[in-house]
Amino acid sequence: MGTPARFTGTVLTPGDAGFEDASRTWNACYASRPREVMVCHSAEAVAEALGSARGRGIPFRVRSGGHSMAGLSSVADGAIIDLGGLDAITLSEDSSLVTVGGGARLGDIYRELWKAGVTVPAGTCPRIGIGGHVLGGGMGVLSRSRGALVDHLVGLELVGADGRLRQVDDDEHADLFWACRGGGGGSFGIATSYTFRTSPISEVTIFTIAWSWAQFAPAVKAWQGWLASAEDRINTFLSLFPRQQDLLVAFGVFDGPAAEFEELLRPLVAAAEPQTLVVEPVPFIQAVDTVEALQGEAAAADQVRAQGSSAIVAEPLNEAAIATLQEFLTDPPSHRAEVAVYGMGGAIGHRARTDTAFVHRTGLMAFEYRTDWDLPEDDGKNLAWVRALRHSMAEHTTGAAYVNTIDLALENWLWAYYEENLPRLMQVKRQYDPGDVFQHPHSIPVSLTAEDIARHGIPEQVAAEIRSAGLLS
Repeated sequence: MGTPARFTGTVLTPGDAGFEDASRTWNACYASRPREVMVCHSAEAVAEALGSARGRGIPFRVRSGGHSMAGLSSVADGAIIDLGGLDAITLSEDSSLVTVGGGARLGDIYRELWKAGVTVPAGTCPRIGIGGHVLGGGMGVLSRSRGALVDHLVGLELVGADGRLRQVDDDEHADLFWACRGGGGGSFGIATSYTFRTSPISEVTIFTIAWSWAQFAPAVKAWQGWLASAEDRINTFLSLFPRQQDLLVAFGVFDGPAAEFEELLRPLVAAAEPQTLVVEPVPFIQAVDTVEALQGEAAAADQVRAQGSSAIVAEPLNEAAIATLQEFLTDPPSHRAEVAVYGMGGAIGHRARTDTAFVHRTGLMAFEYRTDWDLPEDDGKNLAWVRALRHSMAEHTTGAAYVNTIDLALENWLWAYYEENLPRLMQVKRQYDPGDVFQHPHSIPVSLTAEDIARHGIPEQVAAEIRSAGLLS
């Protein structure tokens, strides 16, 4: 049952130096202890690790950065195929393209690109791995001004269920390339590298706007109204904190000079006068650091107890919805509870919903209901708080959810994550992984039953596509 000698990476097992750190699950609520961690330093080693796990008949999971909210990059009594050794970042001669290893972290990518005066519109947390982020769509610091990260992905290298290494792009395996741009991680293969189109970046304008708890309703109403008509260069986020923190914060990055932004900001300030307002031109890399600092301690921690769930909102919330948010934040079970709101629209919506597997092109806002806490005995009430908030807000949302904030308690996750793109994703899954080698609790299935269709709330028109494609079991 040992690891075959042909594996050219590094194997860590219990008792080895580094095993405990390498086997740690970021979210302790979903902690599991693997049998081994197979650290890969090449695409060939990834294929060997996959073959080794399959040959021995042990379960495996793939880890890019290890920040899976639901612990899906860990596995009990199986193998973690760790891409941490695949962290090279290589720019083309003219810096118009960058190829990054499947284990590279966003912060390292940002900093390497900054040296060349270019960037990609990646996420708000520099510590996470590229893999889980881009495969789910990739919203972040510059999404409204430059689009989702998948819109800049021009190709990837992927180890398939058959152990073959494939070059995947618009010309080779085009359907698989489509699916990898928003179909989530862990369903189609193991991506060992990604190639992105870059764009120039220099100085940007960061802004932070704070209101007191007493201004909750008018501040939320003003911000979302401002967002609905905001020009594309405005990348903005809203953080709603518990009453005891007495704070609501809108922050973001204007992809342009401060002098132009001040005029664009006036409607928001006039609608809800803030307690504090800071607008500052900075080098883009400093903006990345600033946004990271606003993410809270959990994003930087080696291990947390946390839960999150998401929802897509198509239009500004009404008074009842805002009141619901305020009610849940009045006395949450953790003082670190938060409703984080990502401004959508802008360049995200410049592509059609079916152009890539990332379907959420028409949303106005992406909500993330999240909390973290310290003690295992507080798990129940915190998990219940997220679930109850999601259910209470459901009537005010589209029913969609963002796969990168994966939530195992989400009842209709297949429809919520993928909507009308689901049948095509299932067809790609059946073509490239008919044996369902790459699976986890929220992976793309190779088939559905009639009961599954009903449980996930899949509309009849889409259900008919699934049936006609022979995907109904």
